[in-house]
Amino acid sequence: MAFEIRNIGEALDLDTGQVVVLTPDYIKQLDDETLAQFLYESKRFAKLPKAGEEELKNRLESGKRFSMVDFGEPAKTKTIADNNARKRELVIKHGWDCVSFKSLNELKKIYGEKFEDEISDLIVIGEKNPALKWKV
Repeated sequence: MAFEIRNIGEALDLDTGQVVVLTPDYIKQLDDETLAQFLYESKRFAKLPKAGEEELKNRLESGKRFSMVDFGEPAKTKTIADNNARKRELVIKHGWDCVSFKSLNELKKIYGEKFEDEISDLIVIGEKNPALKWKV
């Protein structure tokens, strides 16, 4: 099967001339080669929503108005200042559970690469699911 993307969520089957609606159930029905080809071709479109959103934000910032979208309230973040004296007070009052280690990368930036060897007994190595590696 060969497809040509028509509208978002629709594709034209070039073999049959049929317009198909792309749904999760339809994708489950694709044969192996068609599924791989579909995903490979769809990667071209993966960047478009983000590019469109960035362009929309730029236009809103320049004063353009749209009927269906506007900026919402900015998100607020709360962080705790990294202050050793304050950490000591918290540990005395609440115990060690109220403070935590920095990430391994942060610790290596501060203390150097050899720091990893010093704390090797504390390092737990986990595996993530493997990513797809496209052969192009």
